[in-house]
Amino acid sequence: MTNENKLDELKNKVTNVGEDLKYKAKEAQLQGDKTVDDLKHKAAEIKLESEKALHNFNKETDAKYTEGKVSFDEKVNHAKTETSETGNKVQDKLEHLREEASHKLEEAKLKATEFKQEASVKFDELKVQASTKLDELKKTATDTLNKFKKDDQG
Repeated sequence: MTNENKLDELKNKVTNVGEDLKYKAKEAQLQGDKTVDDLKHKAAEIKLESEKALHNFNKETDAKYTEGKVSFDEKVNHAKTETSETGNKVQDKLEHLREEASHKLEEAKLKATEFKQEASVKFDELKVQASTKLDELKKTATDTLNKFKKDDQG
């Protein structure tokens, strides 16, 4: 075999290896895109679950508040029918119930705010993870393509 034949054979092998590497780089990029899409989908799922949980919590809170208000109203009506001797006791109890209802409503609002905050933080964390992963994949793809370019030029 002559040197020229050996050189042609080496060129063919280099071309084949280069093509294989290009395909592998494309596969890696597709896998990276899929991973990013998966992370975005997971972030959207978590956000939706958080929104559902917040919605359910708000519904439960509203129901409890309504139940408490109905109970409170019933107690007010009952208190109105009592004698004047118990008027002061009833007034104290009504004030207590109002304060209790007010505190429970405030607690529910705080809890809803906490859920919203947690969902926002988790969503932001997932966005950062997805962005970082995408940057890594882009760098890997760029490095691989640059290597191909160097190999092609070399």
